[in-house]
Order: sequence, then C-alpha cells, then structure tokens
Amino acid sequence: MSAQLQSMERGVKTMDSLGCATTALSADHVLCTGEIVFRRKAAPGLHRSTVATPAQERGLLVGISLVDGHRRKGGEGGRVQDRLFDRGDIYIRDFDSDYAATMDGHFDFFLIELSRNFIEDAERISARGKGQTLSRVQGREDQILRHLAQALLPALAAPESFDPLFIEQLATTIGAHLLHQYRTDGGSDSDRLCALAPVMIRRAQDMLMSGEGDKVSIADIAEALNLSRHGFFRAFRDSTGVTPYQWLLNQRIERARRLLATTDLSLVEVALTCGFSDQSHFTRVFGRIEGMSPGRWRDRVR
Repeated sequence: MSAQLQSMERGVKTMDSLGCATTALSADHVLCTGEIVFRRKAAPGLHRSTVATPAQERGLLVGISLVDGHRRKGGEGGRVQDRLFDRGDIYIRDFDSDYAATMDGHFDFFLIELSRNFIEDAERISARGKGQTLSRVQGREDQILRHLAQALLPALAAPESFDPLFIEQLATTIGAHLLHQYRTDGGSDSDRLCALAPVMIRRAQDMLMSGEGDKVSIADIAEALNLSRHGFFRAFRDSTGVTPYQWLLNQRIERARRLLATTDLSLVEVALTCGFSDQSHFTRVFGRIEGMSPGRWRDRVR
C-alpha cells in the first residue's frame, strides 16, 4: 500500500450524505436545481476507500466517471458486483436499499441525485404510470451524458458566475437525456412534438423578459402555465424552435444591437442594461452570435 493510501486510511473520516469520506476529497462541489442535485467528488492520485449509505427516501442516484481506472466492488441489499469504470461509464442505483462498496483506483465522479418528485413528475408527463422509471445500469458507457456533465462542472465550482437560467436549462437537458435514454419501456409517446398556444407563448416570453435573467425560473413559468418543468421546456422549444435560454439571449442581443447603434452608452452600460452579468459575459455571447466584438460591431454600423 502506498504512503498516500495509508495516510488516507489513518485520517479522521467525516462522512457526507453519500457515505464518502470528505477528508480525502480534492473536489467536493454541490449544486441544487429544483428536483435535481448535482455533485462532483474527486480525489487526487490513486484513491482507496469505502462508501456506505442506509436505505432512505431519496429517489435515484446517477454516477458518471470522469476518469479511467475506477474499480468498485459492492452493491445494494448485500449484492456484490465488481466493476471497472472508465471515462464516460455510468451507474444508476436506488436510495431505497442499503448500499455499500469499496473503491480503488482513480476517483472523479459527477453525480446526479434525482428526487422522488422528479421521478413521479416524469411518470406523470410521460403518461406511462407507476414503475416506468429509469433502468438500473452498472458500467454502461454514455459519452453524451459525460459531455453534458463536463459542461456543468464550471457552474458547480462557481455557481454565482453563471446565469441561473443557463444552469436550469442544462439541468433540464440532462434530465431529458436520462428519461429518453434509460426509461424502462423505451416508448415513444413522450417524444411526440407538442406546442404551446400563442397566448401561453406570449406569457412565457413576458415572464422571461420581466425576470431580467437573474431571477427568472423555468419552474416558475411552468407552474404559471400549469405544466411540468420538462413539459414546458419541450413545448417551448417545439413551438419557437429555440430553448427558453436561447430565446432570452436572442432578445438581449437584439436590444444590445439597438443600443450600440443608436446610443453612446458604454459597453458596460449596454451589458448591464440588457441583462448580462458583466461586460465580459456580454462580449463572449455577442461575439459568438455576431462573429465580432460589440465595439467592432458598433464601429462598423456607424
């Protein structure tokens, strides 16, 4: 046993809600978004530890390995499975059974905790009834989910630096991917296109604009329209051709174009007036859409 592993085992262990010893972790981030909780847990170098959680009412846990060479031996209800996880391999397990496992090798996991409300909501909007939830898998490769997880990692480390609507939309996308890919019956009823009535679209757009970006919530808009969060997200996209966040960004950029062309406001003032967190955020988004910086665009227009 290496000196590093020995020192880990000798250290005082403080266990978190997932049964991990926090003293050995180099990354331990958490981000709550409605009915989904995202976590990243990682340890430097080779890592050896045990994890154990008692049965509890918490829904499902999805884990995605972000590195190669993680070995895990154990399972739920006393069952023992020996699995080697490489980058992009996932597992899905229940919280309602006792779970215990030993872990060995490299350790860096992105974890998705799906509440019981999330599962019940998914059952309701898919009209499939009880029991049509996610398949329990061990060691299945899912590179799409890994890339979605990677996109959310910066927000886990510094959530205050990101637009809440962007985080919520990415969370919705991850939830939709899980439902599409792992729902037990694999049916297609929930994949049919749906549309919002024009009055509902206008109300959703008014709420998006009135929220000015930092306070708007997909969950609040969905509740106002008597829809689930996932149902609203899908219906808005199918009705407008873009997601709620993309639509809001387009409105912000259109307003920024008008201000750049017709006023002498500074770039900082334009950014804040249009709902961006700062000039840097505004410049990045504007450059991605227009192919040039706001200052250069203003010079060309004038």
